[in-house]
Amino acid sequence: MKSSAFRVSCCIIFFSLFLLCGCGNSDVRPDLQTVEGRLTINGEPAAGAMLVFYPAQGEEFDSRGSRPRAKVEENGNFQVTTYQSGDGAPAGDYQVGILWFDNPDSSTPWNKLGKRYANPRESDITVTVEEGNNQLTPIELEDVRILKRPARRRKSQDVDQVGE
Repeated sequence: MKSSAFRVSCCIIFFSLFLLCGCGNSDVRPDLQTVEGRLTINGEPAAGAMLVFYPAQGEEFDSRGSRPRAKVEENGNFQVTTYQSGDGAPAGDYQVGILWFDNPDSSTPWNKLGKRYANPRESDITVTVEEGNNQLTPIELEDVRILKRPARRRKSQDVDQVGE
């Protein structure tokens, strides 16, 4: 009888420890603050541009290396997302990179801003997210050269020229 009571006790203890340790993702998500803003380039809303927020000190706030990001709407406004749509970003200082693709659904999208704004260290765009609701100062980039995709060179002859 003692041995079966001991086994039951051990099973209960191990099961309790299993529940306490958890069996899912142990990654703790930080508290997020709502963040909204506006992006214009050369005075026009940068519809479709993607902003990526990199912690300024390089620290990670979760084990996945998640980056808050935002897609600019037609009117130039954006809401920052880290995990779920519009959930915000952890409080802190950020360097911001911007990508603005000519055709984001393409297998070879072209960044209309080139490398300068894609690299958060070179973009010179910084923001601070405070506790609570954040309405960022509008990001207004002026005198930005919009890069056009280079024309593709044809590798084959035109159909009209075949047989000449």
